[in-house]
Amino acid sequence: MNRSLRLGKLNIAVAAALVVALALVSLLVGGQNDHASASSGGIVLSSQSSAAKKTSGTSAVKGTRFGARVLRQGMAGADVKVLKSIVRSKNLLSGALNTTFDRPTTSAVRRFQSSANMSRSGVVNKVTARKMIGSLKTSEASWYGPGLWGNGTACGKVTLRPGTIGLANKNLPCGTRVLIGYRGKFIIAPVIDRGPYIAGRTWDLTKAASDAIGLTGAGVGRVRHAILSRGR
Repeated sequence: MNRSLRLGKLNIAVAAALVVALALVSLLVGGQNDHASASSGGIVLSSQSSAAKKTSGTSAVKGTRFGARVLRQGMAGADVKVLKSIVRSKNLLSGALNTTFDRPTTSAVRRFQSSANMSRSGVVNKVTARKMIGSLKTSEASWYGPGLWGNGTACGKVTLRPGTIGLANKNLPCGTRVLIGYRGKFIIAPVIDRGPYIAGRTWDLTKAASDAIGLTGAGVGRVRHAILSRGR
């Protein structure tokens, strides 16, 4: 009888200890959440989604075909970023480049259309897209990479690998971002190296960048380009 009573008291004590422990854990977790909410203005911050990461930097414009569909306000996609890159290079648009066709983009398109004596619709159909591509400067480009994997580049901080997106130029500051187009396909790539040292040639694309726009098979080709931002 006494033994059963002692066991019963022991079980009650263990249960009480568990309740106290759970309450402490709950308070600690709640405190951390409250701290996170306070530090973000009452909104718990989450990490950037994988989908959002894929639309940032060069990956958002990696072999994107511009002019394949009609673009208008409210639409989104990598081809919209190409559009915004083109009008921004002509000082018709400011702000960060993204993949959303917003109101400022419509205004920029209308200004471009006006300068080209076109109907100011603000919509980018195939005719407007061809005009935009045709307004870009032309230059000669080649590609490089195999046999150099694992080597550093002239700009530093970048090791040349099969998947490296970048390009070489003799004069532009390292880090300069350039829109490069070949037969309707575009990529945005940073200057990471020096070259090419061949007369009349302006760019040397890494193999990954060249593959993205379909230049690799040709070896050398005439490309369209626009300087988006200059490095230091």
